[in-house]
Amino acid sequence: MRITKVSVDRVAAPLSRPFWMSREPYTTASELIVRIETDDGLVGLGEIHGRPLDQIAAIVTGTFAPLVLGQDPMEHERHWAAMFAHTHTRAGAGLGQADGQPHFGAGARPQIMAAIAGIDIALWDLKGKICGQPVWKLLGASRATVPCYASGGYYGPDGGADVESLVAEMSGYAGLGFRAVKMKAGGVPLAEDVIRVAGVREAIGPGVGLMLDANGAYDVPAAIAAARAYEPFDITWFEEPLHWYDSVYGLGQVAAATTIPIASGESELHRWGCRDLILHGGVRIMQFDATRAGGVTEWLRVAAYAASHGVLMAPHHDPQVHGHLIAAVPNGHVQEVFPNPVRDPLWPALFTGQPEIVDGTLHLPDRPDFGFDLDPAGLARFGIGRDARDI
Repeated sequence: MRITKVSVDRVAAPLSRPFWMSREPYTTASELIVRIETDDGLVGLGEIHGRPLDQIAAIVTGTFAPLVLGQDPMEHERHWAAMFAHTHTRAGAGLGQADGQPHFGAGARPQIMAAIAGIDIALWDLKGKICGQPVWKLLGASRATVPCYASGGYYGPDGGADVESLVAEMSGYAGLGFRAVKMKAGGVPLAEDVIRVAGVREAIGPGVGLMLDANGAYDVPAAIAAARAYEPFDITWFEEPLHWYDSVYGLGQVAAATTIPIASGESELHRWGCRDLILHGGVRIMQFDATRAGGVTEWLRVAAYAASHGVLMAPHHDPQVHGHLIAAVPNGHVQEVFPNPVRDPLWPALFTGQPEIVDGTLHLPDRPDFGFDLDPAGLARFGIGRDARDI
């Protein structure tokens, strides 16, 4: 069996309202869908989250497709290594060209790692089809369900606290059977955020977990002050509290200063960054995202390292991919889902055969591969372009 074609669809869905995080609004749901076809007529699907879409798509079809075309799709480790070499050898020189001094401001490592993710996930999807097994079973899992939590709790359309709407949203998720919910923090003065957190905790009661996601809102002293202010509300974890420039050693200081477990890793590009978060950042929940960087192959490496240090895996978004991985590793913990279709319009429109979510539990399909497919109508509605390379 050989790979005969690699294509990628760019997909974007403008949201009907902005969803404010701590520092910026979320206004467009976007992703890339990778297809890898074989001479036996099988098609593997992969997903990518990253930006710019055009640059990542160009790397998929222009740089990496020639590496895998004509090759055996089962040899994922070899393909992964060949693609990753573009981040640290002359193979990637063309991807980093820019005017001016080399090294400074050039390079495309996030886009390279995102492109690797899409191809690698598609290869694992193909493995499931070739072997006639769902990916969770292919990876050795003995369970087809994983717990999930409802993620939302953004600030209002104008960025304000919007406590009434927040409380209604979070209590609504609890009413749907979710045993944990997550909300944003760090976007308004701390006193206002404490009111928001207190309102949600009172509304959902003590039996529902409550996570806080700061999206890099604080410096170290402010993060410590915020964590201590949130501690009385029985917080399950405090996610990505620090600005990007001090997100490892500074994070270790925050972790040492609070009783709230620290979660991070969704923005990391590889296992070495995750290693540093575990060793020096005090992270107790690892959120590495296989669709943003490295794919299934790198996620499994991260999970193995995390397990050896007693760290749980709770990946960011994309339950149709990550649910299989959580089920397959001993430290698989919980899956993030976005129940609000206004915030996540692609989930109901772009896919068919997604895992079912019932009373806060994700039920993985027993079909070969990841179990989902593309809805042609959804792709026609939200697709903004396709690139392809074949032999």
